[in-house]
Amino acid sequence: MAGKEKGRNLESLDLLREVYLENLGDARARASSLGASLRVDASSVRSALRAASEKRLVRTEKGIVSLTPAGRRRLKVVMMGGAFEIIHPGHVHALSEAKRLGNTLVVVVATDESVQRNKGRAPVTDQASRVGLVSSLRQVDLALPGNRGSIYEILLKIRPDIVALGYDQRHSAEDIVREAARRGVSIRTARMGTTFPDLKTSKILLSL
Repeated sequence: MAGKEKGRNLESLDLLREVYLENLGDARARASSLGASLRVDASSVRSALRAASEKRLVRTEKGIVSLTPAGRRRLKVVMMGGAFEIIHPGHVHALSEAKRLGNTLVVVVATDESVQRNKGRAPVTDQASRVGLVSSLRQVDLALPGNRGSIYEILLKIRPDIVALGYDQRHSAEDIVREAARRGVSIRTARMGTTFPDLKTSKILLSL
């Protein structure tokens, strides 16, 4: 891993994205953690935060940095969910398409129970391993473990602008938009295409 870049001009969008992602995850965005994540020195982070604060894009309270509504509007967050048991070209294509819809891609990785229920078998790898694998993909800004409750619980946490659906996912786009609106989140959906319609984890497993 490269060391921190001293004196680098920190792009506003990079900073806003990292503030959003850190607050979405288990951590809380602080100047020190932002510098480590963005690989820039502390003075660059402080300078960027001052500039963003003057533009009313971020606020800092008790050391915790958060986005203002104006700052959040600078991001276009895409949310995509799936099992991601064995990463194959079909996944990579879909995630690349999803990333092009916005500037921040958050992927929700299904629970082991959800995979068992939907596929009638236990997942090839457990959820923690799948989250780690998805996190390593360059298209993905953040991978989060799905929960055992309603999919709308994590949707309310992420509050995406767009929900990207896989070409073969059974979810109804209309139902998702309607239910999200009922819960106070305005979204649109997009169905991802594929150049590998016959490439699926189940078929890969059968060939082994």
